[in-house]
Amino acid sequence: MCAMNMSLNWSTDNVCVLFDFWRINSGTSLLFSVVAVFFLGYLYESSRARVRQWEQAMAPTGTNESIGAERPLVGSIAVPTSVRWKRALFYGLLVAYSYSLMLIFMTYNGYLMLAVIGGAIAGHYSYSTESWGSVRGASCH
Repeated sequence: MCAMNMSLNWSTDNVCVLFDFWRINSGTSLLFSVVAVFFLGYLYESSRARVRQWEQAMAPTGTNESIGAERPLVGSIAVPTSVRWKRALFYGLLVAYSYSLMLIFMTYNGYLMLAVIGGAIAGHYSYSTESWGSVRGASCH
């Protein structure tokens, strides 16, 4: 049975990460888990950036509107249904991904919490270089 803590802890004994088969029960499994969680946080930021780039590539040429959370494409050319479905699918996948990171964070294991935060910081640094726009705060969706 997995250990379930509801307060901040630094345990390395029988901690489950998302699935029963992903357990931390030694220093080695902790190290691999921290690296994997860091990488998942990093890849989440990469995924967000790639979806933003795809959305911008789908915008009709000649529009000065940006597509995204800051300034949605409103009052101009309608977005085709096929693109709307793809955007909705990508959105749903990113929501599921972010909820998975949230569940890892909610193990309340300090090492894993720091790995999620570190991966998000590294990913944001790597993939948010295109403009001086406002920073979108992290949220589950």
